[in-house]
Amino acid sequence: MRLLSLDINRSLINKLENDELYICDRATDMEDAIYHCEVRYYNLIIIKSDSYNNLRQILKHVNPRLTAVVILSNNSEKKFEKNLLRYGALSIIKEPANNELILAKLESIHRENFQRRFMFKDKYWIDTLENSVTDHNNNKLVMKGKPFSILMYLIKNRHRPSISKDEILDVIWDDPEWVVKNVVEVNINIIRKGIKNTFEDNFINTIRHRGYQVT
Repeated sequence: MRLLSLDINRSLINKLENDELYICDRATDMEDAIYHCEVRYYNLIIIKSDSYNNLRQILKHVNPRLTAVVILSNNSEKKFEKNLLRYGALSIIKEPANNELILAKLESIHRENFQRRFMFKDKYWIDTLENSVTDHNNNKLVMKGKPFSILMYLIKNRHRPSISKDEILDVIWDDPEWVVKNVVEVNINIIRKGIKNTFEDNFINTIRHRGYQVT
């Protein structure tokens, strides 16, 4: 998953990166943050600001159904909070806020992203520490690198109707603008082959002209 931050405690961003919870992009200022939102997909945007106008501009550039926006602010006015929530912010956290509180909020948004082991389809155990998928018969698929990252992203977003190739590139590769789109198809084929050979199953569907969906 990918995160955009502005004026957020560096120790928090370092932890998110070191724990491999998000690929983190840091905006230098509000204008730079808006530019990032225009050219790249983000699962999460976390910004510290007291400016309603600046925050409103950010919210205009994201789809709140796909991108969670968390705002840290010293502004305690109810109108400030109410209007930002109305325009698409998911949460307003009052400053000062420690890292533990912010991490708890992020975990509540992307819970499976913080879990090292979870169940999928009441049949498969996902272990993100050993990059494996195991079924009830102890058949195990170990998959390294980008194929496992793509599989996990699709599974974690299985509630959505489809995930586009562009989105997969944006959230999985550090520098997606340098990657050709067919690399996604190549990795999807690797994933499907591994699932079929290990479990005799296939739960990745291609949605024509839209992308992929896990069922």
